[in-house]
Amino acid sequence: MPLTGSNKTIRFEKGESRRMIEFKNVYKTYPNGFTALKDVNLKIEQGEFVAIIGLSGAGKSTILRCINRMHDITKGTLTVDGVDVNSLRGAELRRYRRKVGMIFQSFNLVSRSTAIKNVLTADVPDMGFFRVLFGIFNKEQKMRALESLDKVGILDKAYTRCDQLSGGQQQRVALARTLNQNPKIILADEPVASLDPITARQVMQDFVRINKDYNISILLNIHHIDLALQYCDRVIGVRAGEIVFDGPASTITQEQIDYVYNGTKAPVLGNGE
Repeated sequence: MPLTGSNKTIRFEKGESRRMIEFKNVYKTYPNGFTALKDVNLKIEQGEFVAIIGLSGAGKSTILRCINRMHDITKGTLTVDGVDVNSLRGAELRRYRRKVGMIFQSFNLVSRSTAIKNVLTADVPDMGFFRVLFGIFNKEQKMRALESLDKVGILDKAYTRCDQLSGGQQQRVALARTLNQNPKIILADEPVASLDPITARQVMQDFVRINKDYNISILLNIHHIDLALQYCDRVIGVRAGEIVFDGPASTITQEQIDYVYNGTKAPVLGNGE
């Protein structure tokens, strides 16, 4: 099922694009009664590179997990590329998730397998049972996996076991695996939290290059404010499940950052729609 959507003008001038993600009055309440998202209204255009900042437990990860349908929203409407996400079921939901890549802080790699085998797992949902059981991948699949590793600069590590790679290299394997899905959106949950400062910047540069070269919408949760401001186009500040800042990274002030994290100043919204 191809995703569809109407043409829109992108917020940050990257040319003609379409509305990729839209939250309308979204709430998320967990079975224990905790409300993680409260009346969230958010619009993300195709090709934007967005950092989501806030305290642990503020709702940052919930936003990402609602987009890829790991969590269902409780109230409101969430559309991705014109599709009502909560209406998807079965095969439609599986096809939708192919277009939404997810990268976790823990990498989620099979450490005893090679980099290329980890990247090839992106093809598993579209394969038959016996091909998956015996790990049978065709030449075209292997070539695409190698191309994905090349896009993140670790083609030379294709046949190296992941437990022999550095943390930064493992994160790049995870990114290559996501690229192998040919996604329209990449969601990254604290992708540089476990990396040293130099490696973290290298991985952020990878995200920037992929965002610009392939016009993929990228949303990442990040605690490193300096990296968010340096590399991302836009910053969304979340506090106690609410959006308290939304604007270009170049416009956020220390007062607004203090409010996101400490609640010490009156909230000042950015220049979003």
